[in-house]
Amino acid sequence: MATDLRTLRRTLKTRRRLLPLPEQHAHARQAVHHLLGTRLFRAARNIAIYLPVRGEISPLALRLHANPRQRFYLPVLSPCRQQGLLFLHWHAATRFRANRYRIDEPRLQYSHLLPARQLDLVITPLLGFDAAGNRLGMGGGYYDRSFAFKSRLTAHSRPFLLGFAYAFQQVEALPYRPWDIPLNGVVTERGLKAFNRS
Repeated sequence: MATDLRTLRRTLKTRRRLLPLPEQHAHARQAVHHLLGTRLFRAARNIAIYLPVRGEISPLALRLHANPRQRFYLPVLSPCRQQGLLFLHWHAATRFRANRYRIDEPRLQYSHLLPARQLDLVITPLLGFDAAGNRLGMGGGYYDRSFAFKSRLTAHSRPFLLGFAYAFQQVEALPYRPWDIPLNGVVTERGLKAFNRS
């Protein structure tokens, strides 16, 4: 299984990276459009998004359509590797640095942190997903560790974990492991799908 997942990750990373920029931008606009009209987005106050890298579909246009009550947060690698991610408020004065993976993230300021439990909506990057809401990430387990508390709560508890992806990133099936935290939904250029977790 580990070998299969490595091969799948490599295949999906290559396909994502090779998608022409005009198509990346068009798909991102369509995915953002699908999400903007939903009650899920309009009702969310604390929203985590990400800075896209290496061909990831971009959720950044969501900020352009935010209402005054909405605040956006970016993930930061915790200094303690076992803790997963921290979420910092993204504002006009936010300063960035490259993390250990050479990905830009906000400089850590504890006064700007919001506990993951207090987020309403988390827009997550991914490499692949399946029809059951299983998510294939880069293999570091950061999102799984950050939201492990959701495994002890009801299916509809916040935050709502929403994958943001290209439609071609859907695969037939992904293995589920006890520590995996599945998605509550996914949005692509083709629309938004919520997964039934009841």
